[in-house]
Amino acid sequence: MLPEDKMPEAEVTLRLAIALIENSHVVGDIQTAIDGAQVKTGNTVHFPIVEFLNENGWWSPSQNDRWQAKYSNTKYQASIIVHSSAGEGDLVADLKIGKKLRVESKKGPLKRSKSSQEYPLIREAIGQLVTVEHASPSDLLAVAVPKSEKFDSLAEQWRERPIMKSTGLHIITIGRDNTIHGLSDAGI
Repeated sequence: MLPEDKMPEAEVTLRLAIALIENSHVVGDIQTAIDGAQVKTGNTVHFPIVEFLNENGWWSPSQNDRWQAKYSNTKYQASIIVHSSAGEGDLVADLKIGKKLRVESKKGPLKRSKSSQEYPLIREAIGQLVTVEHASPSDLLAVAVPKSEKFDSLAEQWRERPIMKSTGLHIITIGRDNTIHGLSDAGI
């Protein structure tokens, strides 16, 4: 179902949402914005969103042809709301620490490649994040990318850059095992 060599953007966003809920880091539901073109264009399915969520234990009571829905798991109080509205970030969650987490996600390779796509992907996400239409100065801002050797290396380096540190912007890597790295100073 999922490509072995890359993680689609929708998968990054949904894995982060699942991990935040499973590890009890959120209060209330998580909002996830998934662009329709990430899911399907014409007859081509790029990311089987309903199947992915179902396989991970998340179900929508309506389970119809629309993938935009509220998905719940009987083990957790919080749900994942999937919509396609732009302007707020790919993931918005109220954290137990009292902050609102606002994330821009990017797809990416899971194995090293010669093209080094990781640099422009993280930079693009940073640009999108700082220009989000609906945000508050108190929001915890983060970029989320797949966990891979190259993304991990870049994230580790860039987290320590003086201007990145001064912005308070976080770079999160999320693994296929739903492990989160990059929010330890926020208690995650």
